[in-house]
This record gives sequence, structure tokens and C-alpha cells, in this order.
Amino acid sequence: MAKREDDPDRRHQLEVLTVLERTTKELAEPVFEQRSLDRGDTAATVAAAAELVDALAGTSWEEFLAGLGPITTEFLAKYHQLVEQATDDTEREIAQAYVAHEEALAAFGRRGLGQESGEPLELILALPYVVGATVA
Repeated sequence: MAKREDDPDRRHQLEVLTVLERTTKELAEPVFEQRSLDRGDTAATVAAAAELVDALAGTSWEEFLAGLGPITTEFLAKYHQLVEQATDDTEREIAQAYVAHEEALAAFGRRGLGQESGEPLELILALPYVVGATVA
């Protein structure tokens, strides 16, 4: 999606969102490995993501930002449940990181729309696992 964006500021924001998604996903990998958990159909997930990118190509920036609200609300509910259901500190920390991810993403959308004061990427870039990652 970032590669399709002509505006350099928006392209940078999309690149940071890509780093956010990748680094958050990587947090859970040790738990998946340790517990031999199935990650689901990765090819289907990638295909669905590609379809989403294609669908978003026809939307405005404001529509994209507004669409983050309902998505983050849905995932926040799920991730709060994961925090409550965590069986150890490692699981709890990862679930809490996923909550922080969604909260930062929701704030990005609100700030980008001018509904909340602050720089849109501020909370995302403050996440410890994003800070050390590089934006390609």
C-alpha cells in the first residue's frame, strides 16, 4: 500500500504502519514456537491482505483513517480477552503489547482525522518494539 502512495508523508506513515504490523506479529512467534501452536493458513492470510490493499486503493486517505476505528475496536475487545486469559507472564505481556498496538493504531486514525490532538505516529513510534525497527 505504501508503494502506491504518492504523498511522501502518507507513504512514510504507511511504512511505519507496516513496521508496526510486522514487529507486533513477531512478538508472538516465541509463544507459537514454544507451544507448537498452529499459525493458521499463512498463504490465505497473505492473500486476504493483498485483497484488502487492492480494495483500499480506491478509498481516500480520510476513509482509510476512519476505517481504522471499527477495526481497532473489534480487535481491542479480543486482545483484552487474551490479557485476561493469559496463563503466564509471557503470554500476558504479549497480549498487552497487542492491546497497545491497537490503541496506538486507533489514535493514529483519530489524530490523522483531527479528532484528537497530537502527532499521528507518536504512540506507534513510542512502542518499544517499534522503536528499534527500521522503516524500509
